[in-house]
Amino acid sequence: MKVVLVCLVGVFATLVAFTSGELAQICLPPVPFCLLENNCVCTSKKSPIPTEETPQLISLTFSESVTDDLYTNLWAPLLLGRTNPDGAPISATFFVPHEYSDYRRVHDLYANGFEIGVNSITSNYSELYWATASVDTLVQEFDGQRTIISHFATIPGEDIVGVRTPQLQLQGDVSIDAYVAAGFEYDSSWSSTSSDRYFPYTLDYLSHQECRLGTTCPIQSHPGFWVAPIIDRQRYTDRSWVDCNNLSTCYVNGTSDEIAEWLLEQIELGRSYNRAPITLIVPSDWFRMIDNSYYGFAKFLDTVGTMDDVFLVNLKQVVDWAKNPVPLSEFKTAVTTPETECYPNTCNLRTAAGEVRYLTMCVRDGGYCPDVYPWLGNPLGEIQKEA
Repeated sequence: MKVVLVCLVGVFATLVAFTSGELAQICLPPVPFCLLENNCVCTSKKSPIPTEETPQLISLTFSESVTDDLYTNLWAPLLLGRTNPDGAPISATFFVPHEYSDYRRVHDLYANGFEIGVNSITSNYSELYWATASVDTLVQEFDGQRTIISHFATIPGEDIVGVRTPQLQLQGDVSIDAYVAAGFEYDSSWSSTSSDRYFPYTLDYLSHQECRLGTTCPIQSHPGFWVAPIIDRQRYTDRSWVDCNNLSTCYVNGTSDEIAEWLLEQIELGRSYNRAPITLIVPSDWFRMIDNSYYGFAKFLDTVGTMDDVFLVNLKQVVDWAKNPVPLSEFKTAVTTPETECYPNTCNLRTAAGEVRYLTMCVRDGGYCPDVYPWLGNPLGEIQKEA
């Protein structure tokens, strides 16, 4: 009975527009108020333009601390110097948590045209923490981390618009409410099965995307807030295909050629179907766990670089395309030319618990260090004065 009532309400919902906090209705066409020109897009597996004219967009994404070692030995050698079919540099998205991140290297990524997003301050390992945190706590986690990145990596806060919650643990409307309150534009925490290849959409209306990994679906309307779905990869095991949402959990072994071939097969699954944007989660531990993965990934990128209809872009560029879906013949990689500077400084700081943390950051004035290690509720690391 409840399903029938929701569907009936959804039918009448096509005649009205919604405000944030209201129960989201099912998006049944025609929906006169859900128009792209109004920054509203319903959940769909169909490209907004003819499939054969749709550019195949791929976003490489990273959700871990940016260290000097990772930047120097993995990300820079693998990513820098590569170009898309239009001759512009490729891009990717780094969702940066706070602890152990080297903000000089975060700035270097930004200066090289990569998107910087937020992955919280604490990056708490407990799924229960993210499943039960209040809106206020989540705002402190995500908006606070944007403050930290902006201040210590000298990146304009308005350029930090994307968010991914640790372990992809969405808490339904609570998470989205926090993202909206913090002023973020899109989330990329919501995984989808390999058979459900959704294009980016907004949460004005109820999403059709299944909630997985023990997460909770948002059911309220959040007008104009975008979802960049993570479409699962596939791997063959025990005579069957299973889904996996990041390269570490796919456990694909083999020679570098075999790993590259598997990655290319994953791209072809979408490229030959509906060409929905593909998000690859690339953890650094994959390169440590799987032999030949580094050279296999490099070969994969080399081959992608020869395809004239495939673009390696960041997730903001994907959402921007969804807002203005131009055909392949007109698609151009957005090129940014950041003008911020970084004068690196390393500080020996202490946490509230008295533990030592080294913070490498960009400074505007030589020799500056925060009073204490920046953390939840104190993103600038200032000594808290008693009232």
